[in-house]
Order: sequence, then C-alpha cells, then structure tokens
Amino acid sequence: MQGVIKGISGHTIMLELDGHIDLPVDEVVDVEIKKHRDKRSISANAYFHTLCGKLKDVLGISMASCKNHLITSYGQLEYQDDEPLTYGTKATPEYVRELAEVHLLLFRTDEEGWNRYVMFRGSHTYDSKEMAKLIDGTIEECKAQGIETMTPGELARLEGYEKQSNQIYG
Repeated sequence: MQGVIKGISGHTIMLELDGHIDLPVDEVVDVEIKKHRDKRSISANAYFHTLCGKLKDVLGISMASCKNHLITSYGQLEYQDDEPLTYGTKATPEYVRELAEVHLLLFRTDEEGWNRYVMFRGSHTYDSKEMAKLIDGTIEECKAQGIETMTPGELARLEGYEKQSNQIYG
C-alpha cells in the first residue's frame, strides 16, 4: 500500500493512504515508511538480459553463470530481520554459480567444509534505482569486452540519422 505524508507534528505523522487498512484501536503495529521508487521497467529488464546474452557469448559461459556474476557484483543483498540473508551448504561455488533460481556469493568456508554464502535478490524485485546500478555495472563489463551496449532505441535513432545524413549529403 502507498500513501502520501500530509503532515508531521511531534511524534505524529498524518498519512493519506491509497487504500483501506483495518487496524483495531490500541493494537501495537510495526510501520515502515520509505521513499517511493518506481519498479524497474520491463524494457530495463529486457536490456539487462540482452546484455547478459551478449556477455555470456563472449565469455563462453552459461546465462545463469553470467547473471549470477553480475547480480552478485552489482545487485542487491537479500535481507531478513535487517540482516543479510546467508545460506550454508557443501555445494561448491562452481555449482552454485550455475543455479538460475538463486544468486549466492561465497564469503567463508568453515572448518567442516561448509560453504557460507550471502544471498542476493533477483533483479525482478529491483526498483528503478537498483536496476540502474545493475545495468551500469553490466554495461561497464560489456564495454571491457568490446560489446556494443546501445539500446535498440538508440541504435534505431542512429540508423535514422545515418539514413537522413546519406539523403542530404549523398
């Protein structure tokens, strides 16, 4: 649910909510207020996956491995109770890197051989700012490999300019 802050006075915050909420009087509740951010766009997600596809081809790795590398390099940690979520397993980092459904980064191996991983959120949960950070890092990695990083819209505009230029200057 979203709302707009209408006023602040001492310890009181007045909100206008975009929906109805049923709360009994005198019940203790937890409330979180954070700045609204738009969800990442479908086109941003498509652009990220397009760049992943190009990068994995150049690097000769799987799509899962490429996405895991990028998300664990430029993505967002998964939290539970304000702590980064961790996972313990004897699975090797090489095995974990190929998992498409989870994004884990090794941070420690204990004396018994258990690998401790920190978990990252999937990009489908990102807001526009988080997605921009992921895409910026992906673009830098693509550029380092000599991969074209223009969006399809940018390429179409460039082609349009080239056609127009050829018509004018022949």
